Amino acid sequence: MLELHFSLSSNFLFLALWQNNQCLISKQKENTRLHSENFLVHLRQLLVECHCSLRAVNKIYFTSLPSGQTGLRISLAFLATLQILNPSVKIYQLNTLLLQAGDTSCLSLLTIDSRASKYHVAVYQEKKTLLLAQVISREKLKKLSQDFPDFPLYQDFHQTDFLVNFQKLKNNLVLLREIKEISVATI
Repeated sequence: MLELHFSLSSNFLFLALWQNNQCLISKQKENTRLHSENFLVHLRQLLVECHCSLRAVNKIYFTSLPSGQTGLRISLAFLATLQILNPSVKIYQLNTLLLQAGDTSCLSLLTIDSRASKYHVAVYQEKKTLLLAQVISREKLKKLSQDFPDFPLYQDFHQTDFLVNFQKLKNNLVLLREIKEISVATI
């Protein structure tokens, strides 16, 4: 059984191929504003290196929301196409902020704008959600940090090991019946 894990929800590109609970290959790289150019190129490279085909993929694990618009569009287009080509593929989604948090206690942030004045934020304590994902301003972030003084701030996936966190959170992924179950209204 071949599994594909990927995330395009941040400025990083992450891809991994797994077979029989063993990682065959993975790639994590900073990829600011280049998801549309690089996703399929790197996916093809990984498949070729592992002598696998996309048709052999039985399960896909990916991050959905919150996300940058381009990363989400590329993810959804890829998943919708794959689901048409292989209707039996199982697709699982994971909240992006939870992936960044992993199994730690933290404030998990994704910067929304270039001025760093707005953020997607959620608060986690060892995989448990203490504050649901929401958009806040820089001023409200200061107050939130004071409300959770012992929680470090994880921002924009810097120093996050996607491969490790996907594995730690595998039981937190949600099986989708159809791609349209992903609500894009929150973007």
